[in-house]
Parts: sequence; C-alpha cells; structure tokens
Amino acid sequence: MKVSYRRLMEGLRFLLLFITCTLLSYGIITLLADKFLPANPYHEPHGNAVKVVKVINTSQAQDFDGYVARLQLFYLTGE
Repeated sequence: MKVSYRRLMEGLRFLLLFITCTLLSYGIITLLADKFLPANPYHEPHGNAVKVVKVINTSQAQDFDGYVARLQLFYLTGE
C-alpha cells in the first residue's frame, strides 16, 4: 500500500486546520466566559443583601410545618 505525497499533505493540512479551528474556538469561549461569568460566584455580597434562609426553632411544630411546606413548594415549582 502506497501513500502519495499529495495525499499525505492533504491529511496534514486538514489536521492543522482542525487544530487551529479548535484552539481558536476554545480561546473565544474562554474569553466570553471570563467576560460574562463572575470570577467567584460564591463571594460575600456587598450592599443591601438580604438573608434568604431564616433559622427556625424546630422545637415548635408550627414553625417546622411551615418550613416543610415551603420546602415542598420549592421542590414542586422551583421558586
């Protein structure tokens, strides 16, 4: 089986073009991610931040039932 020089160069050119396009698209995606995504999404917020979770006293059944109902609503609707 003989491989011609021309066929080898076509394969090499395709491989080089594929690697170039892959690196270019990776670079573009990385730049866009750095621009639009925050560097540390879990940092402590500044300004007028509101605490979302209120710690409840589980010894009181009424508070616990309200907590469970709210948790079920969250699982059902996602809000």
